[in-house]
Amino acid sequence: MINYGDILTLNYADKQWSLTGYDYSGLNWLDSSPKPTQAELDALASATTTKKAQNICKQQAQSLIQATDWSTLADVTTGTPKLTNQADFIAYRSAIRELIVNPIANPTFPTVPTAVWA
Repeated sequence: MINYGDILTLNYADKQWSLTGYDYSGLNWLDSSPKPTQAELDALASATTTKKAQNICKQQAQSLIQATDWSTLADVTTGTPKLTNQADFIAYRSAIRELIVNPIANPTFPTVPTAVWA
C-alpha cells in the first residue's frame, strides 16, 4: 500500500495540501503550483520509503551520540575517577557520527562501550 502522507510530507513539504484518509482521492491540493498526479506520487514511493528509513537512522544515531556526550568532557579523562577507555568511546562516536552524516536505510548500530574507570 502506498503511503501518500509520507510521500507528500517528505517530497512536498514546501507546498500547501491536506490529505483525508490514505488514498490519492483524499488529496486536497491547496498550493498554487500544479497538483502532482497519482502516477507522479506513485513513482516516488520507493525512494520515499528509503528516505524515511534514512531519517529514522539519523534520529536514532543522534540520540545514541547524545547519550555518550558525557565521554567528551575534559574532567572525564583528567579527573578522579578517570575514564580509561576513552579511545573506545571515540571510535564508537565516530561510527555513530558517520550514520548521522550518511544515514542508511537498514543500519547496524555499534555497541556502546562500557565505561571503565580508574
